[in-house]
Amino acid sequence: MEHEKTDAIVLRVVEFSETSCIVTLFSRKLGKISAIAKGARRKKNPYEGALDLIAICRIVFLHKSSQSLDILTEAKLERRFRSASTDLDRFYAGLYLIELLNLLTDEADPHELLFDAACLAIERIDSPDSEISLRDALIEFEIQMLDLLGHLPMLTQCVGCGRMRKTMNRVHFGLNEGGVICPDCRPGKQNIISLSSEGLELLLNLTDHQTKHRTKKTDPSANSSNHPAYPEVRRLVSKYILHLIGYPPRLQKYLGNLEGNR
Repeated sequence: MEHEKTDAIVLRVVEFSETSCIVTLFSRKLGKISAIAKGARRKKNPYEGALDLIAICRIVFLHKSSQSLDILTEAKLERRFRSASTDLDRFYAGLYLIELLNLLTDEADPHELLFDAACLAIERIDSPDSEISLRDALIEFEIQMLDLLGHLPMLTQCVGCGRMRKTMNRVHFGLNEGGVICPDCRPGKQNIISLSSEGLELLLNLTDHQTKHRTKKTDPSANSSNHPAYPEVRRLVSKYILHLIGYPPRLQKYLGNLEGNR
């Protein structure tokens, strides 16, 4: 076993014994890891309050090459999620973000760009004075996460035959296929969502913005949440993520106003 040092986001904390916890962390260096934090439930512990959900911390742990749990030895808080006690919408959005990280990433699969994107999204979600709205921060992170994990849908041509998409009032988006489907390939397909041309344009703008700028602190992509087609794009992205996971994320139903329905 070797000591490893890295930055990490706290995704999950589960009680293990009277004094210890099992923590799931998304780290910059090693991706998602699970470790036992001995003594974490004691009033005086070596982790200095760094193991709160959505917290960003600097950790030291013993990494085991086998499938057994790693051992967390130190954790120093770098950034606490302050909105947890002041803004319920922002707290739910933060919990939803870490739930997606937990569900869509694999153990010991590093994604440094995704780690940076998640840290930036957490900062934006946790900052009421941010230049980007809460709804924009969340959907931009979802699109960026899909891109970095290789799940970004095909929007410029039919995923069935490769034909370039033509301009029309509504297009068909196949959840199973992962992109738009032309009328000739539509028959017999299941899990299809109809999307307006305005909705497709907004989705194209979002994907283009994220693939170009990645984790850079650029200006918001035209305040997508103010776009008339935002609600249908919001619903499509939610359904697409649900399809990838196989079941609804637990926090999705608590997003409320973020879904654009109210």
